[in-house]
Amino acid sequence: MSANPLVVVLHGPSGVGKDSVIDELRRKTGIFRATSTTSRLPRKNETDGVDYHFVTSEEFERRIAMGEFLEHARVYGDWKGLEKREVLVPLAEGRDVIIRTDVQGARRWREVLEGAVFIFLMAEDREALRARLIGRGSEDGVSLAARIGELEDELDDMENNDYIVINHHGLLDDTVAEIDAIIERERQNPHRPRAGVRAPAAPPAPGEND
Repeated sequence: MSANPLVVVLHGPSGVGKDSVIDELRRKTGIFRATSTTSRLPRKNETDGVDYHFVTSEEFERRIAMGEFLEHARVYGDWKGLEKREVLVPLAEGRDVIIRTDVQGARRWREVLEGAVFIFLMAEDREALRARLIGRGSEDGVSLAARIGELEDELDDMENNDYIVINHHGLLDDTVAEIDAIIERERQNPHRPRAGVRAPAAPPAPGEND
């Protein structure tokens, strides 16, 4: 627990290894992973409450109407967002929070969060990233093409972050150690505002982005 807990926003292109990095960081430091809610169906080996909170589109839209989300959007035709309790509760308990997102989410979080640390996770180069994305085999042809097509948009946002960390293949421990050092450094930064929510998000109405 900390008197000055941080919110870390980790993002980067699909296939760069965000989940592996966060899982190892949680194991070593106890950081709280904020789990997103989605209306899409679980993929093979995904667990409800661990990878995502899986709900129906109707339930997701009910929670939107109740004001339960800090941010949300349509992603590849499905709803995806983060509920307030996933960030505000652990912060109130003095726990650091890490949010896994994509470039679209990172842009919204910059508007919503106060004092957050933004880290862009990248592979060694573009070709290594493409190879990882293809090699993981979790996407159908349409989804894979869409994710590869969005790679340049992700990379264009790279410089808009506090830190860029290269996740070298086979060197997960080094990546985790670097991010842990960043967190400790930022905890001691007297100029960083206290972590919190800057203002209520202004989310789109259900169906607006269909």
